Formats: sequence, structure tokens, C-alpha cells
Amino acid sequence: KDPMENKPHAHAAGIFVAVLTALVLGLAAWLTRDTGSRDVYEISTRETVTGLQEQAPVRFRGVDVGKVKRITFDPKATGSVLVRLEVDHDAPLTRDTFATLGFQGVTGLSFIQLLDEGRPSPRLVPNDAAPPRIPLRPGLLARLEERGEVILERVQQVTESVNALLSDPNQKRIASALENIS
Repeated sequence: KDPMENKPHAHAAGIFVAVLTALVLGLAAWLTRDTGSRDVYEISTRETVTGLQEQAPVRFRGVDVGKVKRITFDPKATGSVLVRLEVDHDAPLTRDTFATLGFQGVTGLSFIQLLDEGRPSPRLVPNDAAPPRIPLRPGLLARLEERGEVILERVQQVTESVNALLSDPNQKRIASALENIS
């Protein structure tokens, strides 16, 4: 065969692949576009935010309402972490809204859980120039970590009491008392 005969087929295949790639990229961009209007809120905290990453979900009572936009250090509060959130405009955030850090299964990845006390409260007014700040309350793991030393100390006290109860002299007394009862 003449090598010149295969060139039109190669060009047609190349054009087909290029057009198909452009269509797939266009479809991916269309599917991942941001369709709703979002408001910016911030969380400034001295708590650790282990496992939290940019693009992590933000949920209000378990419903996805946004994502973590950026995690940096807070220039207004030395040593604090500043988490910037983008939240759907329709999310019912009020002045009583607070955040906790939730964990996704066993992956170690975190997400922001927004909650409120359930009482009527004025709506939180968004302001992109000076975003409102939502307080971060310690989650379950943070509270356990906080109380961990107290729990360990009490477990040690119980262990020492059980060891004292089961010491050799006490074991002999208990055995003797059981013999006397029988």
C-alpha cells in the first residue's frame, strides 16, 4: 500500500480524538460548575482542625450546604486558625449557629457541621467584605481528649483499689470468711 493513503485516516482519527477530548472536558466543567449563590463565613479557632482540608463539605444538620474554601492562620488572632466557608445563600444560618468538626468514617478526614440551638434567632447577615464569624465548639473527640487525663486518672484509682482488694492478706481473709459461712 501507498503510505499516503493512511494519512487522511490518521488526520480524521486525530481530529476525532481532539473533538472527543474537548467534549469530555466541557461536560466535566459543566457538571462541576457552581450553580447557586454562596455567602462567605469564617471560623476563627484555637482548636485543632486535624483532617480538615480545602473543599471539605460544610453541612447544616447533615445537609450539604457548602464547602471549605480556605484554611490559613488568622491575622487578627495570633495562633488561631481561620477557616473560610462558602455556604449556600438559602442555608438558614442564624446568630445562634455554631460549628463543630465532624469526621467522615475511618478516613480521618473532617467536615464542618453547622448546628443551632433550635430557638428563633435573627438570621446571620452575610457580608463578603467582612465575613461574619461562626464559633467553633469542641466536637466529641476534642471533648474526649480534653477529659482524657481525668478519665485515665480515675481508671488508675479504680485499678489501685481493685489491686488492694485482691492483695494476698485480703484474699486469705475472703477465703477464711467463705469457709466460715459454709
